[in-house]
Amino acid sequence: MNFINYIIDNMSKVILYSITLALSLTVVYVSTRMGFKIGLVVALLPAIAILLIHLIRNPINAFFLLFCFNYFVMGLSRYIKVISPGIALDMLMIATLIIYVINSFGKDSKLRIKDSYNTITLLSFIWFLYCMFQIFNPNLSSVVAWMTGVRNLGVYFFIIVVLTTLILRKFEDVKKFLFIWSILSVFAVIKALYQKFFGFDLAELRWLYLEGGSVTHVLYYGVRYFSFFTDAANFGTGIAFSSVVFSLYAFFNKNKKLKIYYFLVALLCFYGMIISGTRGSLAVPFVGYTLFVFLSRKPKYIFLTLFVIISSFIFLRFTHYGNGNTYIRRMRSAFNTEDASLKVRLDNQKRLKTYMWQYPFGIGIAMSRPNATTYEPNPVISKIPSDSWYVRVWMELGIVGLLLHVFILLFVIAKGAYIAFFVLKSEQLKGIVIAMLCGLFGVYIAAYSLEIIGQLPTSIIMFICMAIIFVSPSIDQEIQLSNKLIP
Repeated sequence: MNFINYIIDNMSKVILYSITLALSLTVVYVSTRMGFKIGLVVALLPAIAILLIHLIRNPINAFFLLFCFNYFVMGLSRYIKVISPGIALDMLMIATLIIYVINSFGKDSKLRIKDSYNTITLLSFIWFLYCMFQIFNPNLSSVVAWMTGVRNLGVYFFIIVVLTTLILRKFEDVKKFLFIWSILSVFAVIKALYQKFFGFDLAELRWLYLEGGSVTHVLYYGVRYFSFFTDAANFGTGIAFSSVVFSLYAFFNKNKKLKIYYFLVALLCFYGMIISGTRGSLAVPFVGYTLFVFLSRKPKYIFLTLFVIISSFIFLRFTHYGNGNTYIRRMRSAFNTEDASLKVRLDNQKRLKTYMWQYPFGIGIAMSRPNATTYEPNPVISKIPSDSWYVRVWMELGIVGLLLHVFILLFVIAKGAYIAFFVLKSEQLKGIVIAMLCGLFGVYIAAYSLEIIGQLPTSIIMFICMAIIFVSPSIDQEIQLSNKLIP
C-alpha cells in the first residue's frame, strides 16, 4: 500500500522515468536494426521536440537562430557535402514561418500579420513577383537554374523582410540583433586571423587548390583571407558593412561600456576588411561615412568624420607611405584610374550594351556566368563577365529589372533618411537607423565592382536592416510610451 501511495505521490517522476526507459530501449533497438545514424536521430527527437516547443513560444529565438545559421551557412558548404547548406537554410526559413503561424494562433500571442503591412514589404513583394515571373522569360534555358537563382535574387528578400517586420518590433530586440551580429562579426574576423597566422584547414585547402579558389585568393602580393564566407570579396565587404554600422552605433550608444565595445568591434572588423585584400570594399567606409556627414546633425560628429575621410583619402591617394605593406598597397590601387581591371570591366560593359537592348527583361535568372556552360544560356551574353552586382541584374533581369531594383535600393535610403530626420524622437534609435543607412549605402556603391548584394550572409543582414528602418517609427512610439510611463 505504501508503495502504491509513493507511486501516486511521484507520478510525474514515474512517467518521466518510464518515457526515458522506453526511449532508451527504442534507441538501442533502432541502432541495432537500422544503424547508428538512424538511432542517433531517434535519440535526438525529444531534444528537437523541446526545442520546437520553446521556439513556438518564443518565435524571436527562431528568428535569431535563422540569422546565426545564415552567417555560417556558406562556410559549412566547404565541410558538408551530403546536403546543401543552402537547402538547409531554406528549410529553416520555412520552419521559422511555420513557427510564427503556430504562435499567432495562441491566445497570448502579440504577433499580428497586419504588422507587416508597410512600404518595404510592398516593394519586396513587387520585386519577388518580378523575379517569379522570370520563369516565363523566353530566353531562360533551364527551370532548374531559375529555381536555384531566384532564391538569392527575390525570395530571401521578401521572406526576411516579412519575418523581420513581424517579429523584430521591440527596441530591446533590435539591440539584441545588433549584439548578436557583433559577436558573429568578431568570430568571422578571428577565423580570418587564424587563417593568416596558423594557415588553412583541409577543407579550405581543398577549396583553394582543388576547386580553383587559389586563382583569386593566393596572389603574387599575398593571400586574401576569406574567413568562413564564400570568398574574400564577400568577407571584406560584409565585414566592412559591420565596421561602419558598429562604429556609428557606438557614437549614439549611451552606455559607456557598450560604446567602447562596439568601437573595438568596429576596429577589429576594419582590420578584417584590410586582410581580405578586397579593394572594392573600401567604398563601404568611404561612402558610408560620407553619408553620415549629411545625416548627422551634431557638429562634433561631422568634423570628426570629415577629418577621418579626408585624411584617409589623402593618405591613400597622394602619398606612398606604407607601400611596403601589401594590403596598404592593395587598397591604394583602388584609387588608380588607370587600373587594368577597371578598364576590362568598362570594356565588358560596352560589349554588353551592344547586345542587351534586345533583351529588356534580361536573358533569364542564373543565365550569366558562371552558369554559361552548365545550362547552355545565351551563347554570347552569358560568357561576358559581369564583375558587378548591377551588371549581373541587368544581364539576367534586363533594364526593366535593373531600374526597379535600383529604385527599391535608393528608396530605402531616401525614406530612411526622412524617418531619421522627421519621425524618430529617440536619439539612440535614430542613431541605429542612421548607422544602418550609412552601411547599406556603402554596400550599394561597393556592389558596382562586386557581386555582393545577393551573397550570403551579407544579403540577409542587409534585408533585416532595411526592415528595421521601416519598422523604426512603431518602435519609436513604444519608446516614447515607455518613457511617459516611467515617473
